[in-house]
Amino acid sequence: MERSGARRRDGRHLERRRVRRRRGAVGGFDLEEAYDSALRNATVPPPEAAVGRKGLSTSPFTGYTATSVHEGLSWSMEAAVNDFGLLTFSELMAREGPAARRGEFADNARYFRSRALGYRALFDPAVGFFQGRDETGAFRLSAHEYDPGIWGSDYTETNGWGMAFTVPHDGNGLAWLYGGREGLARKLDAFFATPEPGGDAVRGTYPYLIHEISEAKDIRLGMLALSNQPAHHIPAMYLFAGRPDRTQQIVRESLARLYLGSEIGQGYPGDEDNGEMSTWWVLNALGLYPLSVGSPGWVVTSPLFPRATVHLPGGREVVVTAQGNGPDAVYVQSLRVNGQPWARPWLPHEILAAGARLDFVMGTEPSAWGSGVDEMPPSLTSPGAEPRPLVDAASDRASSSHPLAFDDDSTEAVLLAPGASIEYRLEVPVAIELYTVTSRAGSASWTLDVIEGGRESRLDARTTEFRWDRQTRPFTPELSAALEVIRFTNTGAESLAVHQLEYLVAPPAS
Repeated sequence: MERSGARRRDGRHLERRRVRRRRGAVGGFDLEEAYDSALRNATVPPPEAAVGRKGLSTSPFTGYTATSVHEGLSWSMEAAVNDFGLLTFSELMAREGPAARRGEFADNARYFRSRALGYRALFDPAVGFFQGRDETGAFRLSAHEYDPGIWGSDYTETNGWGMAFTVPHDGNGLAWLYGGREGLARKLDAFFATPEPGGDAVRGTYPYLIHEISEAKDIRLGMLALSNQPAHHIPAMYLFAGRPDRTQQIVRESLARLYLGSEIGQGYPGDEDNGEMSTWWVLNALGLYPLSVGSPGWVVTSPLFPRATVHLPGGREVVVTAQGNGPDAVYVQSLRVNGQPWARPWLPHEILAAGARLDFVMGTEPSAWGSGVDEMPPSLTSPGAEPRPLVDAASDRASSSHPLAFDDDSTEAVLLAPGASIEYRLEVPVAIELYTVTSRAGSASWTLDVIEGGRESRLDARTTEFRWDRQTRPFTPELSAALEVIRFTNTGAESLAVHQLEYLVAPPAS
């Protein structure tokens, strides 16, 4: 309580309160403190195993959570989703947050954009699924050993099929991995056409048959285990394949069949954890779904009722009408938003938050509405483009005068005396786009110089603050140039603990 009061007295609290709230945004809390909580969760190893993200001593540097961490693949994939949320949060704070930190927020946005694309590191083209990798980079299983129907191991309460589409923030990048929009459609079709057998044969690493496996079988929608959170977004991923009609069909079948009576979960298809099953039903019954956490928009599914009204604060309303709606008329033929034709299967949040009228025309046959390439929901990657996270140019610790600073593990540190340097020699000259420093809490000062052809140039100079021990912070260098040797020098008056250094560059084209 004393710290909170002190922060209010020093004026910083007032500055935070000035961060503008978009219409409809959730308010009533300290936005900067909320941001720092999310930032710490993403960039600092937790003090004990029972809290926080798993594997943070190594995963920010290798690009994935290794198989040595229990269910490491799920931690990696969900971390990419969370990092996308931090990307959008960082962009907001860079525009509207405290002026003194806007440069930091902008650097964080670039960094988390790259980390949000980190899902790619776990896609194994040999099997056509995401699977775990060990510390050496090897995938857990070979192509002839791998079975996407087996639960557990690298996957939390699901299997390889269930994690095949856990990229809601970058559906275009996911489509690229599967060979384009048509390839993504084929993968989703195979997902819904492959029956979940349930039973002990697929329980994998679980010591007993967990109820999620039995519930997934009972749903009878192929491998869609809509009874559990990892699958909630999957029907909407057809939007990135140009098949909104399939999203509409599956959503309406799920609403009609999975929330009835006591046969499956007393009216729910699975665990009602924190209200998420009810929320899925209510939102999809309106024809809307928040596909990507942190994205300022909603995708369009298939409204269940001829008319529904949502009452918003301040007397605003969202009114949804569905002309021609019925048990078989589940396909959207057209949509008008506030009286104007709307061709995209997604809506910006600000339109709904201001109060809106959504007028659907429904039919019994699929239509081409919302299926164009230019009409897909927002995605980190452009349609048809390759997802390309930044890569660490300093991947060979033997090339450094201090290998411990490049061992992809922040557990131990190089204690760098005042004026001392850490050098790294590159095999191929590259241009640094971003670099990270992992250090202990407190102030730190350094310079970053490059040596090329015997000439020395200053890339960056910093005096900054680390808020927490072993925090990883990204920085955009003032200059970017091709280089051979990078020299990091402690310019502070005290020793600097360097737990890890990264020099991030654009990846080579595939």
